[in-house]
Amino acid sequence: MTSTVHVPIMVEPILDALIAPFRQLPESAPPHYVIDCTLGGGGHAAAFLEAFASDPLLSKHRLLGIDQDPEAIARARVRFEKELSTGQLELVQAQFSELGSILQESRRPALGILADLGFSSDQLNDAERGLSFQSDGPLDMRLNPSQGISCRDLLARTTEQELVKILSEYGEERFSNRIAKAIMDVRRKTGVPRTTRELADLIVRSVPPPARHGRIHAATRTFQALRIAVNGELEQLDSLLEHAILQLQPGGRVAVLSFHSLEDRKVKLAFRGENFKVLTKKPLEADEAEVRRNSRSRSAKLRIAEKEGSC
Repeated sequence: MTSTVHVPIMVEPILDALIAPFRQLPESAPPHYVIDCTLGGGGHAAAFLEAFASDPLLSKHRLLGIDQDPEAIARARVRFEKELSTGQLELVQAQFSELGSILQESRRPALGILADLGFSSDQLNDAERGLSFQSDGPLDMRLNPSQGISCRDLLARTTEQELVKILSEYGEERFSNRIAKAIMDVRRKTGVPRTTRELADLIVRSVPPPARHGRIHAATRTFQALRIAVNGELEQLDSLLEHAILQLQPGGRVAVLSFHSLEDRKVKLAFRGENFKVLTKKPLEADEAEVRRNSRSRSAKLRIAEKEGSC
């Protein structure tokens, strides 16, 4: 797949915040980097590249795009062929938890870091990945199919108590006990569900009738929890917040887009650390116009912080 249907979220406030430190650099400063450590469909990356290219004072600066998804990297190589050839863009296939070591080893001076913790529309719409119950596909959920274990393997190995914990903590699912028991019962009788639709139907049957037709689909929180568990998302986020963002140059900024309360709490606490100044007392949210254009922006929360010191 070489094209993208993903629409980036809150591009303007992210761009304004992360480009600002570059404008404070003296003209004699060497090229600095903004790091898009969740490249995805490349929407935010395109905005950064355009901002650099359109301003003579910024044109020497560069973007490093990171993503663990090999398809995201492949799409970016096609979409940004020109920027790759000029050196304005560099790409690395890796988990964003590896950013700290990437920056240390390469000695790239980073003045901006963006982490968009949501899944891209390209990933969610690809039935073969099994990330969503909106279309039927194998129960996989891995962002990088060559690493880790699939969701089906996870459900085949985990205990009922472990599954309850995953659904409760990662999905904040109030019916975690019912859903976990239903999955274990089916596992013992006929085996773990093989497809996303089989799992979604099982979840719907397991919750009380009034919960089967709520504002959100009954399987939404379970799928969220399982995606987080399969991809080790919270462990990756911990590594980013505890180690990688410390590699920012003084005066550099980090912006994190989160989509559920677990992530947002972690970001909020990390930004309160002694090395950073919080620039968003409350998280920024998409305005009504953006939500109308892109419903997936509704749950997004943006927090921004600045590394103490001056550029």
